[in-house]
Amino acid sequence: MTGDGRARPAAGDGRPQGADRASFRPRLYAPGPVAVPPSVLEALARPVVHHRTDAFRATFVRVRAALAEVLEVAGDEVMLLTGSGTTAFEAALVAAVPRGAHVLALRGGKFGDRWAAMARAFGYRVSEHDVAWGRAFDVDGLRVRLADVGQPDAVTLVHSETSTGVLHDVAALAEAVRTHAPDALVLVDAVTSLAAAELRPRAWGLDAVVAGSQKGVMLPPGLGFAWLSERAWARGEEAGRRVPAYTLDLHRERPRQRAGDSGTTPATSLVVAAEVALGLLLAEGLPARRQALGRRNRALLAAGRALGAEPFAERASPAVAAMTTPEGLAAPAVVRALADRGVRIAGGQDHLASRLIRPSLLGHGDDYDAVVLAAALEDAWRDLGRTVASGAAVAAAMAVLGS
Repeated sequence: MTGDGRARPAAGDGRPQGADRASFRPRLYAPGPVAVPPSVLEALARPVVHHRTDAFRATFVRVRAALAEVLEVAGDEVMLLTGSGTTAFEAALVAAVPRGAHVLALRGGKFGDRWAAMARAFGYRVSEHDVAWGRAFDVDGLRVRLADVGQPDAVTLVHSETSTGVLHDVAALAEAVRTHAPDALVLVDAVTSLAAAELRPRAWGLDAVVAGSQKGVMLPPGLGFAWLSERAWARGEEAGRRVPAYTLDLHRERPRQRAGDSGTTPATSLVVAAEVALGLLLAEGLPARRQALGRRNRALLAAGRALGAEPFAERASPAVAAMTTPEGLAAPAVVRALADRGVRIAGGQDHLASRLIRPSLLGHGDDYDAVVLAAALEDAWRDLGRTVASGAAVAAAMAVLGS
């Protein structure tokens, strides 16, 4: 019994031992949505502005320019859409890839699958190139597949596969496409890699890059971002060959956004907050930001190894520390035990639901968040009846952070 007469939770049931659930402050350590900086939250709390004003149009133009800088395509147009990252997927696909085209979808996780499913939904002819979840795509394997399927009109890739924690080598894969299928457009999901991993759309010969607000940009959900190369814009110019679209017709939207407008009412408060968030990223510097995220992610993986968890990704993304739990320790139980301590992470998806956990430090924070999360993992292990050497995970994380 506790001091106030309540029954103490039994060891191993996943509830915090000797602590009241209400005593824990909520902490968001998932790969999206992520923790948002206080100054961004303050911007969201400002009075709502009207979107058809000169002041908001000026903000809209500045945000698009800052997005282009973060995406490292300064001077180009980045389309700012109200919706999730998947909204940007859809808009870029139908804007760039003509009706009836042949799409080769590289599938190595949940979001590679999404590209393929979306392409089928729009009536494209879809071929697939698969790799086991957790593995990275091999350039030689892609070359063989390209030879098998002929000349696709478009190839879809995921840069940082959120469901597996893999960072695919988009630069090398895009080069293979350009060599073996030079007319194919290369469309890339950068939803969790934007501002977290090196991404050079022009230098790598990419034709579309899509992302969303609730990941590395450190905003709440609600904005999608899409960049298209001039080749992609030109490929989709013929109206008669386009897949039908209206709200997400980027060709219709493009001249409006150049003028600081949008075809429909945008998420004005999110756009205002985006200027603050993007300013923070640019002030920190993208190389410094990427280095910090990589260091923190390595610290999480080291903490997991100290507890008997194993890194899942063959080539780890800095955006998510995907780990398989030890034998006999169910991943959903770990997620629940952490939630009881106020810590929200992501579990595995689909066939990995029972054995994968996916903590992330992609949002607002610092190196000490890796230490906090390492300590929370230790406590979750204990709450589930595991014997854990005190401080083992914390020491492993600190060793990485101090190296």
